[in-house]
Amino acid sequence: MSEKVIVITGVPGVGKSVVAKQVARILNAKYVDLSEYVIEHKLYVEYDSEINSYIIDEDRVKEAIRALAKKYRKVVLSSHYGEITPKDLVEKIIVLRIDPEELEKRLKQRGWSRIKILENIVAEILSVCTANAIKEHGVSKVVEIDATNKSIETIIREIMMALENKLPIGPRIDWFERKSLEIIEKYLKELEELEKNYVVY
Repeated sequence: MSEKVIVITGVPGVGKSVVAKQVARILNAKYVDLSEYVIEHKLYVEYDSEINSYIIDEDRVKEAIRALAKKYRKVVLSSHYGEITPKDLVEKIIVLRIDPEELEKRLKQRGWSRIKILENIVAEILSVCTANAIKEHGVSKVVEIDATNKSIETIIREIMMALENKLPIGPRIDWFERKSLEIIEKYLKELEELEKNYVVY
């Protein structure tokens, strides 16, 4: 059996970890939260206190994913930068999407700073996770699933359908079509204003 990695990606707050654990259980695969794994095994260059994030060592992370795939044969990887997975290992990249207003509520509950919340909302609006996945792995490996107001069971069912090639590939969710321009512009302008006033010393 060849080594394969199923990547479940999306912005923070979309619910990747919860569903990825269940998918791994169903498939009898190894579940890995990549961000936790990177921190635990110190696969980062430094911690950037300005953005409250670790700067990962991409080469070492790729090596680690390859080693995990070799050891466990089938891995379900949860990460907002899952596109880093080596091309030859990727079976499918599932991008979980979420309504920007629902995402705002979830990230507020986490107590995140306003600028960090807005950066992730704008990333969701602009389909950054989908674009990154397609850029690295091609459209044929990428499936989007709208997780807004869906039960975990429904999302898992759709992921299993995607793995059986029963869902359309590529970009399907466009918040510019689904949300009013007024709401989108509000987020974009607020982030722009905050970034203007955000001075790094």
